[in-house]
Amino acid sequence: MRRMLLRLIALAGAAACSSANGPQSTAPRAALNVVRQDSTYKPLLSTQGQFYAKVGVGREVRLVYQGSLPTDSGTELLRFEVPNDGLYRKPDGTSFGPTDSILITITVVDAKRFQFDFQPSGLQFNPNSPARLKVEYQYADHDFNGDGVIDSADATIESELGIWRRDLPDTLWFGVGAVKFEQLQEFDANILSFSQYAVAW
Repeated sequence: MRRMLLRLIALAGAAACSSANGPQSTAPRAALNVVRQDSTYKPLLSTQGQFYAKVGVGREVRLVYQGSLPTDSGTELLRFEVPNDGLYRKPDGTSFGPTDSILITITVVDAKRFQFDFQPSGLQFNPNSPARLKVEYQYADHDFNGDGVIDSADATIESELGIWRRDLPDTLWFGVGAVKFEQLQEFDANILSFSQYAVAW
C-alpha cells in the first residue's frame, strides 16, 4: 500500500520529481558498471519469464523476488507489458497478422546484477504504442562503488543511473530515454525492439 501511495504521488508530480533524460545524451560505451543486486535480500523467484504476446490483446510478464516462503511471489523486480496494438514486426521483418502471436522470453543474464536479455532478438514494437519496461532497483546494493561504505559518492552514482541497451553481446551499449522515479527507485521506459537491457552507469 505504501509503494502504491508513493507511486501515485510520484506520477502526480512526475515533472518535478523525476528525470526523463536518462543517459541517452552520453556517448555509446563498450562497457558499463551494471548495478549489483543486494546479496542480503531474498533471491529471485525465477530468473526467467515467458508469455505469448498476441495481436489485439494486452499482456505482460513480471519477474519477482521470493516472498515469505521460497515458493511465494514477493516484491517486483521487472515488469514488461505489450499493449494490444504493440506488436509491429516479427524478427524476420514481416508484419504481424490479425491473429498472430509470438513467444517472448526475458532472462536475467546474471542473478547478481540488473542485466536482462529479451528474446526473440529483432522483434519490433509499434512506435505509436510501444512496449513498456519497468525495473525497480530498491533491492540493489546501494554501495554502488563497492568501497564498503554507503556515502555521498554512492548518492552521486545513483543520480547517474539509467537504462542502457545493446543489440548483441560484445557490441556497444546505448542509453535509453527512461523516466526515473527516485522515490520509488524505479525506471519506466518505452521499448521499440528486443536486445539486452541493464540498469547501470
